[in-house]
Amino acid sequence: MLDAFEEAVQALQNAGATVIDLDAAGFNFASADGEFLVLLFEFRNDVAAYFGTRVGVPVAGGTLQTAINFNNAHADVEMPFFNQDLWDLANSLAPGPDDPQPVFGGLTYNQALAIDHLAGVNGIDAAIAQFNLDAVVSATDNPAWATDLLYGDHFIFGTSGLAAGPGYPIVQVPAGFPKLCASTTQPTNCTQYGVPLGISFFGTAFSEPTLIKLASGFEAATQVRAHNLPTFSATAPSTNVQGTTLTVPHRHAAPPASANAKKMPHHL
Repeated sequence: MLDAFEEAVQALQNAGATVIDLDAAGFNFASADGEFLVLLFEFRNDVAAYFGTRVGVPVAGGTLQTAINFNNAHADVEMPFFNQDLWDLANSLAPGPDDPQPVFGGLTYNQALAIDHLAGVNGIDAAIAQFNLDAVVSATDNPAWATDLLYGDHFIFGTSGLAAGPGYPIVQVPAGFPKLCASTTQPTNCTQYGVPLGISFFGTAFSEPTLIKLASGFEAATQVRAHNLPTFSATAPSTNVQGTTLTVPHRHAAPPASANAKKMPHHL
């Protein structure tokens, strides 16, 4: 996975970009620790606003609690393979933006917003100003995993929080594919497989035009999208699990994260 990203960085350099490794330069990105609270708080309120526009459906005019109750009443249909813990967590939050949220250590929604704002100021903004950058680039996340209805997601890392926390723009395009090599001693005897790995272009607020130009230039130079098609595994035979046509899968453990799996982003 890191090989694909390093090849993408090399392609940027070959196209004329000046690329600096921010990790090697000693730059540390501020953490957007308030992001999850903000997401849950706004989700609960926005769902209620959306339900207020609906007619002729069970949740019309309702709230998140209405949807939770409906799912619980029809769990065999609505939740055969998962629960709604995140919905329950969002619904349990205190209603006011300045109310302390015990599950988040007493943090309030407005305090979480301020933390996320500072994550942008002390993160992407600071990197761009300190190193005179056009953008920050990073691998998007680990390779996509097969849906596992028994054990859930096999997530290793992701970098979208750098932009999502402060609400900054991000453009993601295909950067390459995972490689399956004959052996570690034959790194050239490899085949590409699976679905694309992404490269993310981050910028400060309202820098969308710059990010789109950079991502478009990268795609024009690499042609990853044009010359590579994703491959998918065949669907497993059905054993009619819980009245569906899906099969309960065997557990496939996610590969352990390497020492470089959370390598800090590069920049342009």
